[in-house]
Amino acid sequence: MSLEIKKIDVCIGNTDKGTDWVLEELKKDHPDLKGQRWGCLGNCGNCYKKLFVMANNRHLIEADTKEELLEKLKPEMATE
Repeated sequence: MSLEIKKIDVCIGNTDKGTDWVLEELKKDHPDLKGQRWGCLGNCGNCYKKLFVMANNRHLIEADTKEELLEKLKPEMATE
C-alpha cells in the first residue's frame, strides 16, 4: 500500500548526511512535493545514527545511505 507522500520533513541535524539531496531529487519528478527543514523532528538520536525523513507528518522512513532513502521513497510518492 502506497503512502501517497505529499510532504516530507527533514531534520537539520540530518541534512549533512544527504536528506537535502534526497528532497531535491524527489522534487525533480514531483514539483508539488512540500518539503520543510526543522531544527528537530522529535526523534532525538536518530539523526546521528541514520538518514531519515518524516513523511506526511507521521511516517518515519530511515535508511543507511541517501541513495537507499531515495529508493525507499520513490514508490511511495503521490501520483497527483
